[in-house]
Amino acid sequence: MNKNFRTKVALLHGWLIRTAAILGLAAGIGGCSLTAPSTQVPSQLAAVVGCDASKVTITGVHSFKDSHGAWRVVGMINNDSSRAVSKVVTGVETRTKTNQPVDQGEDVSAYPLDLQPGEKAPFTAWIDREIPGLDHFEVEVDECVLTEPAERSQVDVRGGRLAVDDNGAAEVSAELYNPGSKSVLVNGLMAAVYDGKGALIAADYVNVATRYLAPGESGPVRATLDLPPGGATQVKSYKLFMDVLVADPGAQPVDVQHDVQVLGHYVDSSGHFHLIGQITNPGTKDLMTSLQATVYTDSTKSTVVDAAQYDTWLPLEPGETLPFDITNWGALNHTAGLWDQLAAQDPAIELRLEPFLTWTENATVAMLPLVNDNLSIEGQQAIFTGEVKNDMQGSLVNGLVTAVARQKSDGEIVATGSTQLTLDDPAAPGQILDYDLVLPLPAGVDPSSVETEVTAMGQQP
Repeated sequence: MNKNFRTKVALLHGWLIRTAAILGLAAGIGGCSLTAPSTQVPSQLAAVVGCDASKVTITGVHSFKDSHGAWRVVGMINNDSSRAVSKVVTGVETRTKTNQPVDQGEDVSAYPLDLQPGEKAPFTAWIDREIPGLDHFEVEVDECVLTEPAERSQVDVRGGRLAVDDNGAAEVSAELYNPGSKSVLVNGLMAAVYDGKGALIAADYVNVATRYLAPGESGPVRATLDLPPGGATQVKSYKLFMDVLVADPGAQPVDVQHDVQVLGHYVDSSGHFHLIGQITNPGTKDLMTSLQATVYTDSTKSTVVDAAQYDTWLPLEPGETLPFDITNWGALNHTAGLWDQLAAQDPAIELRLEPFLTWTENATVAMLPLVNDNLSIEGQQAIFTGEVKNDMQGSLVNGLVTAVARQKSDGEIVATGSTQLTLDDPAAPGQILDYDLVLPLPAGVDPSSVETEVTAMGQQP
C-alpha cells in the first residue's frame, strides 16, 4: 500500500497540548481524584484575593458508582458573591455514617469559567479508588478565582435530543450555532441532566465539543452521562453550560468541502456504527486535525441524533490522503436498531473541521516495516497480528498500524481501522513492537470478496 494512503483513529489526542498552547495553563488535579480537563483556563488566573470563597457554595451533593466502578460526585456550584467566578478549589471529604472522616479526602478544582453572581453551574469529580467505610461525600469550597475581563458573546443551542441508551446512560446531543457577526471560542461545555422537579441527577464534560465557530457556523455537542441507580427513569431534561469568548482562529489549512470525502457507513456485528471516508492534506506542511461528524434525524436537520469525532494521531504529510473510520458514537453505538430507524427517515450526515484541534507543523514521519504479520477471519471480523520494527535512525515516539479492506472487484474501501503502538518509552532503533488490530466488516460483505492491506507509520521526536 502506498504510504500516502493510510488511516489514523485516536480519541482526544492533543486536547491537553492544544489547550495549554492556546490558553496558557492546564488545570491542576489533586490527590487521587481525577476530573476532566478544563476546556477553558485563563492565560493568567486572577488573584484569589477579591474572591469571597464564603459566598461560593456547593449544594445538592450526591454520589454514585459509574459504569467503570469509579465514584462520581456531583452537585451545584452557587455563586452568591458579587463578582463573577472562573474557578473554585474544593475539598471533597469522605465521611462515615457518623460523619467521621474516612481518610484524607481529595482536593479537586472545578471551572465554572464565568459564573455570574446569583447563577449556578454543575460540579463534578471522578474518584477512581476504593474507600472502605464510606457513607457519603461532603464538598467544601476552599478558594475561588475571579473571572478575567474578556469580550464575550453567545451561541444558540438547537436540535437537542435527550435519551437513555441500552446501557442506562443519558445521551445528550445538540447543535451549537453562532448567530453573531464575530467568530467565537466556546468553552466550558458541561452537560447536566435533571429530574422532573429540576433536581440535578448527573453532570459531566462533553465527549464531542465544538469549540471555534465562525459567524453563521454550527457544530455538534454530545455527552454520554453515567446515571445513578434508578436515574434512567428520572431523567426529564438537560442543560449545557459554557462560556463563549470572541476569538478568531484564523485561516484553516483544510477545506472540508474539497478535502474531505465520505465513502460510506455501516453497522457492524456488534451494533457499532462506522462512518468511513478520507481526508487530504492540501498544504505544504504536516497537518494535525480533527473532524466532527453529526447525524441528524432527517434531511431537515431539525434534531441531532448523535455526534462523534476523529483526531489524527500522527501528522498528515503534504499531499497525503488517508482513509478514516469514525466510530466513537454515543446513542448509535448503544441503542439497538437506532440506525435502522433513522435509515427510513433519510438521515443527514455532516462533517466539519474543528480549528481548536487543527494545526500545521514540521514533523519526521516514515513508514515502518512489518514483521511476521498475520491475518485471520472470524465471522465478520478481520484480525491482524504481528510486529513492527523501528528501522529509523532515531527513536520512535509515536506509531500507528492501519488496515484497509477493499472490494477485489473495484478497489472500493469497505472498512478501515487502526491501532496505536504501545510505547511507554521511546522505542530505540531496531526495536520490535507487537500489534493486534480487529477490523469489523460490514454485514453482508463476504470476507472472501475483499483484499486487505496493512501499513505501519512512525514518528520521531
